[in-house]
Amino acid sequence: MSDDFELPEKAKNQKERIVGLIIASIAVVLAVVSAFGHETQNEEILAHVDASDQYAFYQAKKQRHAQLDLMTDSVNLQLDHFSPASQAKAAPLLAGYATEIQHLEKDGKEIKAKGDELTAESQKLAKKAGVLDLAEIALQIAVVLCSISIITEQNLFVRMGVTIAVVGVFVALWGVFFIR
Repeated sequence: MSDDFELPEKAKNQKERIVGLIIASIAVVLAVVSAFGHETQNEEILAHVDASDQYAFYQAKKQRHAQLDLMTDSVNLQLDHFSPASQAKAAPLLAGYATEIQHLEKDGKEIKAKGDELTAESQKLAKKAGVLDLAEIALQIAVVLCSISIITEQNLFVRMGVTIAVVGVFVALWGVFFIR
């Protein structure tokens, strides 16, 4: 093992220092945009899962509704064959089934509406996450272009990088503040 320490390279000129600071600034903005994008994607996933849960609950209500319909139809078909005492006992059961069916229909509509609302929210968040992904890509390209300018010593790449970074920032701001 060697005890030699590697000293950091010093910028050859003022231009490299400026480009290095530009790259660092773009990288900070990139990190923030990336964090917003990941958070938005997580929110989208949660909204999608919640919507799926609501639709599963709705489906369970629909199945219970179908079971009660079948039970009611079965009792009604056999009602003529019942004794008068059994018919008297069946009447409150049929009334209870009818009441339960009405509750299931009401609940089902509310649950489906909530599921539709969560699906719409998930779709909005997916659109927002997509825009933030585009902003993140633009900022990554800007970092690469600015890095190329250090290697090639051409100002064109810095200008292109800064321009793309500005576009990326505006796209990110649009995604965060204007996509609802």
